[in-house]
Amino acid sequence: MRKSARLINYLLFPAIISLILAGCSGGSALSGHKQAIESVTEDEYVVPKKPVDRHCIGFAWSKQFGPIEDSSLPDIRIKKERSLNSVQQEFAYNVGFGLGGQMMSGPQAVAGIEKGRADRSRLEGIEIITPVTLADIPFEPGIPYVGEALRLRNFALKQESGGGVKLGGSANVGVASGTALASISGADKKSTEGEGLVVAYKLYTIDKGEYTKKDHGTVPLQLDKTLDIPGAQVFIKARLQAIEVGGKKSLPRNIIWSCPRADAKSRDAVAAWVIDIKSTDPKRRSLSIAFPAFPKIEDCYNYGSIIHSRIDPVTDRIIRQKINISVIEAEVTDNLTPKTWETRVTLVDESFKIKMIKPSEL
Repeated sequence: MRKSARLINYLLFPAIISLILAGCSGGSALSGHKQAIESVTEDEYVVPKKPVDRHCIGFAWSKQFGPIEDSSLPDIRIKKERSLNSVQQEFAYNVGFGLGGQMMSGPQAVAGIEKGRADRSRLEGIEIITPVTLADIPFEPGIPYVGEALRLRNFALKQESGGGVKLGGSANVGVASGTALASISGADKKSTEGEGLVVAYKLYTIDKGEYTKKDHGTVPLQLDKTLDIPGAQVFIKARLQAIEVGGKKSLPRNIIWSCPRADAKSRDAVAAWVIDIKSTDPKRRSLSIAFPAFPKIEDCYNYGSIIHSRIDPVTDRIIRQKINISVIEAEVTDNLTPKTWETRVTLVDESFKIKMIKPSEL
């Protein structure tokens, strides 16, 4: 792990824990953690108003609202690093377990103290969460994005009935282990993945002086005819696919539906317009985008996404290609054959560098 990361781990964890312990009953932990983090992370990390249990990697950042959730955000692969410093682990264990013990009473708390040392490895200080590659983040010019998160492992905030917030221990263990599991479901799974409180973010944005764009224009896409856009290195073909669930006419498992509503109702679809995208570069994967043909679903006939992105190790630039598909008119007959079809495709190549945004620049 980098020296700077080890330093952050060593300094940040005690600061956060001390404030949490000081404010468990009065709420001052939530108002004071910002000052503690800023004192040891210098001008690199943006501190939220209160700790949360979501890493939000890839989310756009609003100065007023913080991370902005987007249901259309693609899954972003993440990696997690943690300090293995033995002093830190001991400190995290002692304070973290003590915090769990304070919230429990009677025999369980005593049993927890005796049992806790067997779970020492579950409390290991600060965890650094980053994407596997920053190229996965859907950067747009002028917008900050979350590219790194610092998480205090194995603690969580519990919402009290009176509206207050306090730290909580895990409810699904037999003794007070001082750990907590975040409750997640649905879209939350995209940005939670693990246990603990996220206490700071590092933000990145496109360097405007290093941004270039090549627009290949908007071209019509005909049914059952391969479209070759010169210079774009892709072939695109549209077809009408009848669907028999479990039969020979079922859609591929890796199909991408044009919108969340179409995906949610995909089991009811009996026909779909399928657009296959293949690259002349063997390193790039093929894609298939499905638009509902029958039954039709309004507001599901425009699709835009990044279809390829990578980091050039020589120039440190992110190289990516974006596509936008607009189905203007599409109808099928009662026999599920094409009746009308008018669609436009736009391809754009982009190249840029990114830069970190300091809190003082927001």
